[in-house]
This record gives sequence, C-alpha cells and structure tokens, in this order.
Amino acid sequence: MNRTIAVMLFATATWMMAGTANAQSPVLKVSVPFNFTVNSTFLPAGNYEVGFDSMHPNVLVIQDRAKNVRATAYVQRGSIDSGKEHTLIFHRYGDQYFLNEAGFDSASDGVSLPVTKLEKRASMNRHEELASIAGR
Repeated sequence: MNRTIAVMLFATATWMMAGTANAQSPVLKVSVPFNFTVNSTFLPAGNYEVGFDSMHPNVLVIQDRAKNVRATAYVQRGSIDSGKEHTLIFHRYGDQYFLNEAGFDSASDGVSLPVTKLEKRASMNRHEELASIAGR
C-alpha cells in the first residue's frame, strides 16, 4: 500500500449543459457517499453539482444546494484517461478523501486539482501509520 488509493466515483452521474446560449459549461451531477475535502473545505456526503465558475473558467465549483455547502478550487484543465469521463476521482488516506480529478464529457475535457498541504499531511500520516503497523 505504498501508493495512494484512487477511488473512482462513477456516480449515477447525469449530465446537463448549463449556461447561456453564448457560453455553455458542463455540469456533472453526482451523489458522493462519503465525506471529502476540496482544498481546505470539508464537504459532507451528499448530492453535488460540479462545474465551472462562469466568471473564471479555471475555477471548479462543487456545491450541494440542499445542504448549502460549496467549495471552489483552481484547477488545471487538460486531457484525462479515456474511460474517466463523467467521473470524480479521489485520493484516499485511511478514512479521508480528497478530490483529485473531475472528468466531464470527453477524455479531452478534464481537470486536475493541486495537492494541498492538508492532503500531503494526510498522506504522510497514513504512510507513517502503515509503517508502524508493518514494524510490529
């Protein structure tokens, strides 16, 4: 278990195109069954919409309107692996999940989120925990 466990959420994702006639932006609707973190924002399990800020195209917005929770992240847009369309990919360390990638309507339309200090700390703590278990 030296590597981070990537959890793919193939969500019962439904797709819709949101926005005006001039600028359409994909929105992924997904049910996330566990608590997770985006940047330093903790988000509870729930039904989320994942899309882009209309004013800032490199800002990903993750929100659950029913629970009135929202997080944003600056992302790097680019290609993702084929087969990862309509998915969210999380890094998992013990019982902590961190959003890492979002795949939209094609392999060329995906985003990667930067690894935060909080995630680095969770990764280091998890590796130390596993090392101490292995040393017993």
